[in-house]
Amino acid sequence: MSRAIEHNSARQDRVTQCRERETNRLLITVCPQGVIQSEPEYGPPTVAALVKQDRLTALQTFSSRRQSRLGTVYLGKVKKILKSLNACFIEIADREQCFLRMDELEKAPPFLTGRVYDGRLLEGDELPVQLEREAVKTKQAAVTTRITLQGKYFVFAVGAVRTGISKKLDASLRNQMTEFLKNVGITDADGYPAQEEGVPPFGLVVRTQAGLAMEQEEDKLLEEYEELRQRFTAIFSQGRHRTCYSCLFEAGTALEEALTPFLPDEYQEIVTDIPKVYEELQTLFSDMLSTGTKQLRLYQDDVLSLDKLYGLEGKLQEALGKTVWLRSGAYLVIEQTESLTAIDVNTGKCVKLSGEQTPEETMRRVNLEAAVEVARQLRLRNLSGIIIVDFINLATLAQEEELLQKLRELTREDPVTVQIVDMTPLGLVEITRRKVFPSLREQMGAYKRRDKRTGANESI
Repeated sequence: MSRAIEHNSARQDRVTQCRERETNRLLITVCPQGVIQSEPEYGPPTVAALVKQDRLTALQTFSSRRQSRLGTVYLGKVKKILKSLNACFIEIADREQCFLRMDELEKAPPFLTGRVYDGRLLEGDELPVQLEREAVKTKQAAVTTRITLQGKYFVFAVGAVRTGISKKLDASLRNQMTEFLKNVGITDADGYPAQEEGVPPFGLVVRTQAGLAMEQEEDKLLEEYEELRQRFTAIFSQGRHRTCYSCLFEAGTALEEALTPFLPDEYQEIVTDIPKVYEELQTLFSDMLSTGTKQLRLYQDDVLSLDKLYGLEGKLQEALGKTVWLRSGAYLVIEQTESLTAIDVNTGKCVKLSGEQTPEETMRRVNLEAAVEVARQLRLRNLSGIIIVDFINLATLAQEEELLQKLRELTREDPVTVQIVDMTPLGLVEITRRKVFPSLREQMGAYKRRDKRTGANESI
């Protein structure tokens, strides 16, 4: 009898473990010290890690002592125009110049405080700009005239006057949302967002969460819209009267900044072992916690830390390494350079996936498996710019098209814009990915990795 009870108990434990692995979680904890060692002035970094099906999918490091300014709006001044580069430098603080591409002005005309914009940008002009990329190594920070304010349900953005509704909503919900926006006066009879006097033309994006909450939380939708509208209007109304280098809108906390790469519907539970972070998360996710759409847990165990429970140290070491092994025995080699990232697919220990398959079919299966891992690594390492992937040569054009289509489907799930350009005559797949946040390697640039064999610190 006891053996039967023990057997049933063991089976229940296995079922529980499987369910635990199937739950997608966002883990927030101190970065494992066995992997990196922080610089003294910043203290130990904190890591926000998205774990899906027990695999690390995305990761962002942050430090409350090293506040990010991404998303902050400044009243800047044009210092120098570079016609040869079709760009200019905008000064947002004394002796702090940022890069602005002039072709952005066609999509989001600048809001000049001293004169009416006539299609020209002149040295000495003052205008609101938003920081979209921090300075990295020798590259200066980048700003944009496309001022954007994001909320839980809506996004305001300077530029084309249009209303965009999340494509993740089904057709019926999209139609309901369109009618709702018209009925409450957010959009006009033609579906365009109602414009504000003294504010440059802007568009409105309705996020997925708004469609899901429309029937039960209409008041909250209207409340957030009004709050964002007032903030958005204040940026430009205040900009007319503020002195140069003023901060017109300050970005959120370090934790809020770290959470932006993760979509709300990607995880069901947030787990942290940091009490201060737990308190801040309770405030940030109060609505979702009250409705039960999100679970929040404070992990407390003196014996087994949170990072060891989920093996974050090993997962992070793999994400910083050059080689990534696949289940079939094949592997990827990832090389990051200054100008591009090269990913090489190798058969490795994979000879045949099944006895009945031809070598051509085996190569096809390996490439499709590699495509899944390439898509994961793009987001996990936060690779951006030009990415070249050297897949194993395929036998037919149909197989090549299948591979490209598979990559396109996989990268659509990435919150950052990814474009699968094409396959070159040499069989190299060209990919571009927008740079929003520093790569994982760049994030670790302020830290050092401890060599376990010698005890020495090696820069990453």
